[in-house]
Amino acid sequence: MKWSEQAWERVKPIYNKILTMPFNTELSNGTLPKEKFIFYLAQDAYYLLEFGRTLSTISGRMQDAELILAFAGFSTGAIFAERSLHESYFVEFGLPDKVAPTPSTLLYTNYILNQAAYASVEVAAAAVLPCFWIYKAVGDYIFAEQTGDQNPYKRWIDMYAGAEFAAAVEKAIAITDQLAAGVNEETREKMLVAFEMATRLEWMFWDSAYEQEKWKI
Repeated sequence: MKWSEQAWERVKPIYNKILTMPFNTELSNGTLPKEKFIFYLAQDAYYLLEFGRTLSTISGRMQDAELILAFAGFSTGAIFAERSLHESYFVEFGLPDKVAPTPSTLLYTNYILNQAAYASVEVAAAAVLPCFWIYKAVGDYIFAEQTGDQNPYKRWIDMYAGAEFAAAVEKAIAITDQLAAGVNEETREKMLVAFEMATRLEWMFWDSAYEQEKWKI
């Protein structure tokens, strides 16, 4: 069994909870309150910049030239996605250029940055994979549920269910499988733990947006 197959089986219960959480069900049927979506977009912009830095760090630690280029490309793509969001939704909703992260956003970004800097590159790659894979799976699911063009969040849905993003996800999965094939069982398990943790943090990120999470003190 491929490492990625093991990983998906491991997080399937979390993924199923992600599909049925209020943020995504309301996003899917177009009833998500606008203020919750705006809150999410602002946090996502902060996250994507940190995600880009994470991918750049991993790229710099790779030894294989092909993998260096792949992760450098992922990093550029994350930053481009942030700019695309800024130019569309950010302008439309008048969101600020600077965003203060919520506790959950900060926890997630600090986790992946820590893995990128201090874990093995194999574990680091596993830690960032849910941002590709979970988003794609959720995007595909929500896209399949659409029955018309009236959903106010159609642009978001279309972006994560698009062919370009799908190609990046497939490449990220393939690279992580390649890395897992070259390490021992102990490291493969550490990769699974990192993948599961990041998947939990994906759930927390969406939940915090729905709750419009604030610092308590």
